[in-house]
Amino acid sequence: MTGHLVVVLPGGNAGPYTAPLLIPSLALEQLGATVQVASYPDFRPDGLGREDSAAFDAVVLKDVQRLVDGAEWDRITFVAKSRGTLFLSVMPALDTAATVEAVWVTPLLGFDYVQNGIVEKRWRSLIVAGSADPYHEAAAHDATCAAIHADSLVVDGADHGLVVRGDVRRTVKGYADLADATLAFAQQ
Repeated sequence: MTGHLVVVLPGGNAGPYTAPLLIPSLALEQLGATVQVASYPDFRPDGLGREDSAAFDAVVLKDVQRLVDGAEWDRITFVAKSRGTLFLSVMPALDTAATVEAVWVTPLLGFDYVQNGIVEKRWRSLIVAGSADPYHEAAAHDATCAAIHADSLVVDGADHGLVVRGDVRRTVKGYADLADATLAFAQQ
């Protein structure tokens, strides 16, 4: 089987069926991709630093490799949110001939290793953030996008879950913008 595989890497508190991950997944599925969610171990590291994540990352990498090895894929898109971006930024190169790209949803660019990992991978990317997210580093976001010529979506007033608190219509519009940005990214 050949085609387009989407591997979803959830956040620490954002499972694969929360809007920031579900919307890009549905957009890519609409375009014919096969969507798979990486299995996370039962434990979660307490901290966000690299020293806290090695065992967690090893388990996730094994599952990602299993998903990728399941068929001959032409294209692999990672959709990662928050903690998932911590893993994806340091994930070793996969043994695949597929084109690899990523949708980075609320990446933790305040960690140098995340920003450096994204830049070093040089994958075609869409980087998504909320302007009111306490983890959003606007300068790092802009620098990362510029370094790899990434597509960018910053949802005005949105928090780490891409929710605009107190304004459901702006929240829904932000999610619609996320769908549109993902569709445009996938069709380039």
